[in-house]
Amino acid sequence: MLVVLVGPKGSGKSHIGRILERRLGVLFFHVEPLWMAYHAECAAAGRSPDVAGGIRRVHPGIRDALERNGTICVETTGASAELLDDLLSLAPPGQTLVVRLNAPLELCLERIARRDPTHQIPLSLEGIRKVYELAMAAPVSADLTLENLALGEEEIVSSLAAALARKRAGTAPAP
Repeated sequence: MLVVLVGPKGSGKSHIGRILERRLGVLFFHVEPLWMAYHAECAAAGRSPDVAGGIRRVHPGIRDALERNGTICVETTGASAELLDDLLSLAPPGQTLVVRLNAPLELCLERIARRDPTHQIPLSLEGIRKVYELAMAAPVSADLTLENLALGEEEIVSSLAAALARKRAGTAPAP
C-alpha cells in the first residue's frame, strides 16, 4: 500500500507521516532530503534542477522502499502534475491511499517559519505562495481529506487507520 500525503508546504505532511510511522507502523519515506540532494547535485554540476530529472533521481528509491516494506507513506505538494502523476503510478490505484491535507496559507507560513530551514528546499516567500496556490488547485482525487488546522494525534491516527482499513478492504471512502 502506498500512502500519498498531498498538501502545500506547511500543511503538516511530514508531521502526519511521522505519526503514521510511529503509531501505525507505516514507513514514512521522507523525500525532501532526496530532492535536496538532487538540487545540490545540479548546483554542483552548474545546471538547473528539473522535475523529470528529480523524478529519475528520487522515485526509484520510493519504488524500492515500497517493494521492501509493502506499505509506505510519501509526501508531495501536488504543485507539479508530472511529479504527482508519477508518484501515483508507483502502485495500483486500489493499493494507493491519497490523503489531501488542507490548511490556510497564514498557518502554513507560520509552520514553515518555525521549521529548521536546513532540512527544507529553500523557497522565497513568493515561491511558497506560488506552491501553495498550485498545491491547493491540484486536481487530486483524495480518499481522505484532513483540514489540518490543529488536528490532535488521536484524531489523525483514527482517521488514517480507518481510511487504510477501507482501502485494504476495497470499500468506498467514508462520506
